[in-house]
Amino acid sequence: MLFELTSSAVVGGLVGYSYLSQSGSTNDGKKIARICANSGLTVREGGKTLTMQLLRRSRKEWGVEYAYRIPLGLSFHDFEKKLEHIRDGLNRQNDLATVIQSLKELRMSRNLVKDLKRLLSKKKGAKEIELSYDGLLIVRVYDTPLTDRFEYNRSLLDKVSGWQVPIGTTRTQLIKHDFEKHCHITIAGMTDYGKSVFLKNIITTLIAKQTRNVKFFLVDLKGGLGFNRFRKLEQVQGVAKNPEEAFEMLTLAQEKLNERIQYLLNSGYEDIKEAGIADRYFIVIDEAADISDHKACQEIIKDIARRGRGAGFRLIYATQYPTNETISPQVRQNCSSRLCFRLSTAVASRAVIDEDGAEKLPLIKGRAIYKTDQTVIVQTPLIENSFIDETIKPNITFRARKESDINAGDDKKGATSGKHTLIVEETRIS
Repeated sequence: MLFELTSSAVVGGLVGYSYLSQSGSTNDGKKIARICANSGLTVREGGKTLTMQLLRRSRKEWGVEYAYRIPLGLSFHDFEKKLEHIRDGLNRQNDLATVIQSLKELRMSRNLVKDLKRLLSKKKGAKEIELSYDGLLIVRVYDTPLTDRFEYNRSLLDKVSGWQVPIGTTRTQLIKHDFEKHCHITIAGMTDYGKSVFLKNIITTLIAKQTRNVKFFLVDLKGGLGFNRFRKLEQVQGVAKNPEEAFEMLTLAQEKLNERIQYLLNSGYEDIKEAGIADRYFIVIDEAADISDHKACQEIIKDIARRGRGAGFRLIYATQYPTNETISPQVRQNCSSRLCFRLSTAVASRAVIDEDGAEKLPLIKGRAIYKTDQTVIVQTPLIENSFIDETIKPNITFRARKESDINAGDDKKGATSGKHTLIVEETRIS
């Protein structure tokens, strides 16, 4: 009896402490400041060492948010570089809060000691954090991990408008990419981590939201299979499957670009917005490394990246082998947005997002780093082929077409009725 009362009092007190710990009322805020100080994030002024100051602690539905004033002389980027130090420090397993979390799960019994040993041997889930800056350094400590599955559905499609596509979700919001604000994008990642699925997300979304105004030049250097279900769409000018067809496709796209620019010049317009031109051309290149040593293709790609914005041409450049050779400086400079799935090395990460990080992403399909003027980790949408087929079905045209013939995209005439069934079977649409 005495044992049970004593145990109840001790565990009850510890559980109460655990609640305070979870609500952000104990030492995580101070611990973050101590980790940063120990990592060298301090300045010397007037003979004193100045460190970050905790100003605000707010409990949220997803975890705890801490706001700090940082000393003059330190930048947000200084703290971003120490993100791994902060995360690892918070997840040290030798603090009292770890013990408390385990004690919460105990039942009152004479096996208390045995149960305690069992629970303490269990691995505690790692805390995940994000940094941001709005005049104060904001550190968010999350109670639960970012989802590892984010399904693309009709509801998600309804949340984008104009030339937006859904990039992915964080724990708190949907991140969108707007091709009117960031007209070109580089996409990279190891095979089977989400790169090709995301390309299908872009194509499907734009066909659904900009049916009359979007046109695609598709280059799939894996043999054309990745874009096969799109090849009979009226919005698709053609699908190139190898370097030779890629050169033909890119040449025709460049000719179209030149025609558009000449029209704008002759008409006295600065760009397509001033001219009131609604349509946009998307040049989508998957496995771009396969033409990285094709000089003629690379010159056209650089030209589209450099001159395409004002003329309404958008470059989507995707590769699973990102290096300084496969992504030219001109493409990197003109692609103001990047989406990077897991990569094998820090060198590859820097080739895409100009910093380490992609090599440290968890082994989760669809997890990626999205970078524009800010950097955010997202879970990208998983779009199923059945949803794609249902969405694009109204735009299938029943006609014969050379795969790399751009002019076929402007041919509105259908094929003979005898060919309709065969094409439907090929595209697996009923």
